[in-house]
Amino acid sequence: MIPPEPRSLGYYGRAHWLPGAIVLVLLGALALGLLWALDDASERAERQVVELTLRNMRTGMQLAMGEALMRQREGEIASWAGSNPVHWLAAPPAGYRGECSADESRDLSGGEWCFERASRQLAYRPRHGDRLRAPEDGKARPCDRLHWIVAHAPERAESAGFAGLRIEAASPCQWVFEGS
Repeated sequence: MIPPEPRSLGYYGRAHWLPGAIVLVLLGALALGLLWALDDASERAERQVVELTLRNMRTGMQLAMGEALMRQREGEIASWAGSNPVHWLAAPPAGYRGECSADESRDLSGGEWCFERASRQLAYRPRHGDRLRAPEDGKARPCDRLHWIVAHAPERAESAGFAGLRIEAASPCQWVFEGS
């Protein structure tokens, strides 16, 4: 009996491996590009959710101030400075843990909120904090949490003693996206 010949790649395998390798490299590059774009879109969407939540808090605060004015209780509005702005939402945001200490605030997972009792600030840790920066002396240093506080609005002469409030950023951290 004659021993069988060792199998070879044949003409097709030897002659056409280069186009197959090029297709695989191009598909890999396309997959990496799509993953990068998905990550970028996810971080932008998270920023939009946070901004929308803050806008809803501001709107709820304005409605509460309007109600206090209609009931002639404008004196109590000034005492709201430093309060928890989540109370002005119909439902707390997803990931809200309630009141917390500064240590508990540092241990927040991505996408979680809490109200720091001692500093009277609302804290949020982003899920995607890769583009969160705090400008410092011309350089941007990374940071990991965002903070807001309910503060007195600057008084104007025409306000006639009315104490307004606003929700303002208490940390210098901002999202930084290229091209936006």
